Amino acid sequence: MKKILFFCFFVNLTITTISAQNWKPVTVNVFFKIKMLGSTVDGKFKGFAGVIKFDPNNLSSSSLVASVDANTIDTENNLRNKHLREKTDFFNVTKYPNLKMKTTKIEKDGSNYIGYFDLTIKDITKNVKIPFTFKQDGDKAAFQGSAVINRRDWAVGGGTLGMSDNVTFSILVNAVKE
Repeated sequence: MKKILFFCFFVNLTITTISAQNWKPVTVNVFFKIKMLGSTVDGKFKGFAGVIKFDPNNLSSSSLVASVDANTIDTENNLRNKHLREKTDFFNVTKYPNLKMKTTKIEKDGSNYIGYFDLTIKDITKNVKIPFTFKQDGDKAAFQGSAVINRRDWAVGGGTLGMSDNVTFSILVNAVKE
């Protein structure tokens, strides 16, 4: 009986140590910037839903699966927002209601990390590399990352004159340990 109890304790300890921590997002900010006719257009998305499993000591068991509601795009210009939501060349939110991402791999990079993600916009999936930081304070943590993507890789914006191909997006997630 003692051997069985010891075995169960060992298995439970092993599973606990090899599993990544679950983090519940509390606040999430998804921002983007793009140049349009020489001026910077700032925007954001809301409607984040995701599951974060992250252990800085066990990156192979860490993962992120998330989406944002494309209909929540906000550039503080109602006419532009309507255009971005409805036009086929942009987000066409009726047909493609979410932008999605999920990890394929996470690596350590000095004191920071690099996440490799499958990013899906308008049913087009491309792998992107996002450097990010992870700061933990007890049961609270912040994940922050930023990357530059080419909007044309996801068929966003068509041939709009004066619009840069490069879009910088940033993500900040404040989370608590579950």
